[in-house]
Amino acid sequence: MATIEEDYVSFEIAKLLKEKGFEGFTLFSYSNRGSTMCGHWENEIDWLPKCTLQMAMKWLREKHNINIDIVSVWNQKRFEYQVFIVTPKNAKHCYIDDKLYLCHEEACEAAIQYSLKNLI
Repeated sequence: MATIEEDYVSFEIAKLLKEKGFEGFTLFSYSNRGSTMCGHWENEIDWLPKCTLQMAMKWLREKHNINIDIVSVWNQKRFEYQVFIVTPKNAKHCYIDDKLYLCHEEACEAAIQYSLKNLI
């Protein structure tokens, strides 16, 4: 049986999170060169939080009132996933594009990236 593992944000998303003010304890961090470290060290100025996708989405929801929904769509022989982002300004589902993603985690990463890049 395959082992289930946590899904973490990419290095690029970690950079955006830090730039947008993410502060949270993460078990792992990215070094400023992209390698993974366990925790972070006080003398490492450029550490980046390597948080889970769920932690990043929770931070967007709680700090910026951006709600990300990933909707499963049955497409002939497999599930595909569509991203919806809801904010108080749009007060209804507003999807970022018509793209259907092949895996849930890829859709989450796209939604987080879109939200961070459009965060004021």
